[in-house]
Amino acid sequence: MGYSEAIRERWIQEPDAGAIEFEGRWFPWHVFSIAARRLEVIFDSARIDRTMTIGLVARNRPGPVVAFSALLGNARSFLMIYSAQRPSGIAADIRGLKLAAVIADSADWTPESIAAAREAGSIGISAGGDPENPVSIVDGLSTLGEGPFRRADESVTMELLTSGTTGAPKRVPLSVKTFESAVADVAAIYGSGDARPRTGIVFHPLSNIAGVTFLIPMMLQGQPICLIEKFRLPVWLDAVRRHRPNRTSLPPSVIRTILDEKVPREALASFSTIGVGAAALDPLLQQRFEDEYGIPLLIAYGATEFCGVIANWTPDNYRKMGPLKRGSVGLARPGVSLRVVNPDDGQMVARGAIGVLEAEVLRLGPGWIRTTDLASIDEDGFLYLHGRADGAINRGGFKVLPETVASALRQHPDVLDAAVVGIDDARLGVIPVAAVELRTGSDADEAGLIAFAREKLLAYQVPVSVKLLREMPRNASMKIDLAAVKHLFDA
Repeated sequence: MGYSEAIRERWIQEPDAGAIEFEGRWFPWHVFSIAARRLEVIFDSARIDRTMTIGLVARNRPGPVVAFSALLGNARSFLMIYSAQRPSGIAADIRGLKLAAVIADSADWTPESIAAAREAGSIGISAGGDPENPVSIVDGLSTLGEGPFRRADESVTMELLTSGTTGAPKRVPLSVKTFESAVADVAAIYGSGDARPRTGIVFHPLSNIAGVTFLIPMMLQGQPICLIEKFRLPVWLDAVRRHRPNRTSLPPSVIRTILDEKVPREALASFSTIGVGAAALDPLLQQRFEDEYGIPLLIAYGATEFCGVIANWTPDNYRKMGPLKRGSVGLARPGVSLRVVNPDDGQMVARGAIGVLEAEVLRLGPGWIRTTDLASIDEDGFLYLHGRADGAINRGGFKVLPETVASALRQHPDVLDAAVVGIDDARLGVIPVAAVELRTGSDADEAGLIAFAREKLLAYQVPVSVKLLREMPRNASMKIDLAAVKHLFDA
């Protein structure tokens, strides 16, 4: 049974049971069936065939999530439109992508979006919060224009967005075979293990691989979903209190926030393990969290381009090797091979030496894929990350790795998080600068932080300027938005 059939089967097994909870309101499984039928009526009436690509403004609200599942159940090819942008940005995507139909939450059908869809000739479909009327035509957008419209290869199920850490998110097409393999793999990594799964909490953005690969396994096994539009610690803690999940995955920024806000140990007592992904986890932060809460943090490494996780810690190998391999992101997943090469000649480097990471991922097909990550692999096969190769700062001939500098700044007792970027300099070419997120009540200043960095780093690694922030700019995946950090120094 393929994923489309499996999803449709799940909708009818317990049609009146709660499927999605959002802001205290439950949406039953039969909503998905209603949406799927109505979407096909709309598409057939407009003569939208199965080669035409549908656009979904991927917001973490019930309407878009229901539409997402309905498109999968109907085996329609679609792409994600980034929701965490200004209405003008959403309108620009609608106008430029030339889609046969666009589905969006009712709040995203602004005058700008409507005008853009009309100009592109796209059908407009509103996915709102009414369980009995989950999708409907937007007034004035019921007729398909002349086109031409974007068309998809028959093997592609969807186009996902990368997280957009260093710039605008890019679209990555996923084949049906790759998608099914990735969903099965992530279910093995993050599955609850319960005969009747507890409600899972999802705040990971629907637009990229994290949100998709968390949602689909839950839907396939009939696991209720508590949907959070944007992570806020009090909202998440309330959901944990009410639903008592035993597994979740958090980015390192949330791990830091939990410690900084002194969340009581009992508030997290339902978790047997917590996965960590999306960014590097400082080993000292990991140790502090595990000492405070007694919950193992199982780090995973992946990307949209790989359609999920390619290396991770399992509970079993963490029990055996965790304390001995602090800083590692674990071992390669089944069906994945990893190697580290010299970026100049492509030759493999010695075990433990730093180079550029390459991966062969069978779900994507044969062949090695080069990443932009600096990495090393030890004698036991454990993978360590050392920052981005494309983010290295060449300061007058000296290479500065931003993560090395950021890691040093995070050791300051007043620093919650840090990010380092390079800016142009007339004399040295590029120089490192830093933004730091301060702990509540901190009175740290720039001079003190630079002096602290001098004690930890080589002279050429010390940032020439430090901006003090109460909140670090982050994207929808809770990763630091490096483009926004760099913009802070434009002046």
